[in-house]
Amino acid sequence: MHTTYNARIEIIDKQNDLALLKIIDSKFVELNSLPYGFRTSTCDLGEDCYVLGYPMITTMGTDIKLTTGIISSKTGFQGDVSCYQISAPVQPGNSGGPLFDKNGNIIGIVSAKHGGAENVGYAIKCNYIANLVDLLDTPITLNKKTNLVGKTLSEQVKHTSTCTLLILVNYQ
Repeated sequence: MHTTYNARIEIIDKQNDLALLKIIDSKFVELNSLPYGFRTSTCDLGEDCYVLGYPMITTMGTDIKLTTGIISSKTGFQGDVSCYQISAPVQPGNSGGPLFDKNGNIIGIVSAKHGGAENVGYAIKCNYIANLVDLLDTPITLNKKTNLVGKTLSEQVKHTSTCTLLILVNYQ
């Protein structure tokens, strides 16, 4: 099922290729509460992680996809401190999707893959997202508590996939 909503750009971070959007549509029903938290503390090397997203929808379809891996480096491409390097395979279309830790906390937003390497992706760390949220004219509070601790990966995905959306942009 596809639903279309009007939205506007609230704030842009060109350096990290991030934007926060706000749905401004009377058809939109606000979400009650999110099952996941936003973790702004730094992840450890080797920590388990997973990615949810909608890669390559023209060939892979619009069902949500899951990949798993680890935090391979605390820095991104060419030592970029705003990103993690991850071993979870990502493809075009995963960008903008959440990177979760083993407890179901968002720890980053997928931003790129390394074209010259196998299973090397990058995600912008959650503390950079929190900084962007703090700059909003009308601040919002990022949930710091997850309801997913102790749940299996499959159970976590059932809860988080309902809040991981495919966004197709149509500028008018």
